[in-house]
Amino acid sequence: MTIFVMTSSRFPMFLTMTFTMLLASGCTHPLKQVWQEYRQAKKDGDYEKAALYLADDARIWFNKKEGPGHPLRARGGPYKDWDKEFNGKGTKEKLRVKDRTLSYISYENNDYFRLIERVPTAARVTYYFNEDDKIAGMLYAGLTPRNKRPPDRFCEFEKWAEERYPGLLDSEEMDIPNNPKRWREVLTEWRADVGLLPIE
Repeated sequence: MTIFVMTSSRFPMFLTMTFTMLLASGCTHPLKQVWQEYRQAKKDGDYEKAALYLADDARIWFNKKEGPGHPLRARGGPYKDWDKEFNGKGTKEKLRVKDRTLSYISYENNDYFRLIERVPTAARVTYYFNEDDKIAGMLYAGLTPRNKRPPDRFCEFEKWAEERYPGLLDSEEMDIPNNPKRWREVLTEWRADVGLLPIE
């Protein structure tokens, strides 16, 4: 910070003051710092380091924080392979920290949405921290009810798949997020078969 002080000779004197404590804190909440370091370690592929930010029994839930959830691991949750296969990307908005939680609004897009021509919708992502500032849980909750989403082509795909591969989509093999490679294959085949352009 620079302070301008006028002397009696009417010449400005420039004084530079560094507020060490303010800069050290960086105005970053400790839980946000943990979250950022955890995500950076995952991005770097340093899963051993990322695991240090997780509680021993960290869990992940979808839509509602009910039941035991799924294990939340440094290498990713149950959608890790799905997101990788479909090139999942998201934006984060309105990040906030309250009590022992950190949350933000996420808009995710991926090749699966593009294949069925679904418009990305908002979801709230919430991280829960224990008293040791470790991530104890994560909740991914969609904010747009299914009946209020813009129309897409999934029903068209579903009808086509039932004729071409009876029972396939109802099988455990195709229970999302299982078998993302097969999902891509079938979706790509459907688009070509009905004359839709391939996705870019």
